[in-house]
Amino acid sequence: MKTTFLVLAALIAASSARAQSFESQVVDSLHPFVAEDAFAGVGACGVLDIKTIRPFNLDEAADLVKPCMDAVAAKYAAKAVTEPGFLSAPQSGQPGKAGLLIKTDMKAGSKGHRDLVAGIEHRQGRLLGHMVKVMTKDEVAPASISTLQKAIDGCMLLTVVRDIRSGEDFVKIYGKCLTRNPDLKITEIRPADGLAVTVKTNASGAQVEAYNGFVTVNAGKGPVQVMVVAYGSQIYLP
Repeated sequence: MKTTFLVLAALIAASSARAQSFESQVVDSLHPFVAEDAFAGVGACGVLDIKTIRPFNLDEAADLVKPCMDAVAAKYAAKAVTEPGFLSAPQSGQPGKAGLLIKTDMKAGSKGHRDLVAGIEHRQGRLLGHMVKVMTKDEVAPASISTLQKAIDGCMLLTVVRDIRSGEDFVKIYGKCLTRNPDLKITEIRPADGLAVTVKTNASGAQVEAYNGFVTVNAGKGPVQVMVVAYGSQIYLP
């Protein structure tokens, strides 16, 4: 009787061990397909969870996120660049949505790409308060160059080059030139946070959409890119 009990106990233990081994094998086999938080355990990414009274503008956020993204890219043997940009193209008179673009050389669906997306989704799709778009290898960002570039290049300015550090500086230097150009039909230019401006115009919908993008200006210390977010005249500017 005692021998039979021991045999049964041994069989049960062996069966349990096989079941646990099988479960372990299943977990191990699924591990490469399970998305994890790419930022977890990366010291340089502690900045993503800091709390501030004043929200960061896009340029500040991009600068702060850079060391984190450099570390994450190294973790996955990849390359990544974070910069302000448009997450979606303008459409039907509505401006493109601005946010942080993370440009990588990762393949869509790769482990690094899935983990990076999971890490951002864990933070409600935002980093330091700004919406984020992860771009995979060979993906092109929308609305890269504003058609206002040609008009800006034609502005007759003083020979003394002035520094441009903000949208307010841009408006002071180029604002009158742009609003006086009858072809542009610009009724108002306002500075936005960081190196960005908002433009209101009576131009057609297609022309408004083409205004969205970046312009490059000479700021004395080298070229500077300014983001232009354009609105049709029927849309209220806050």
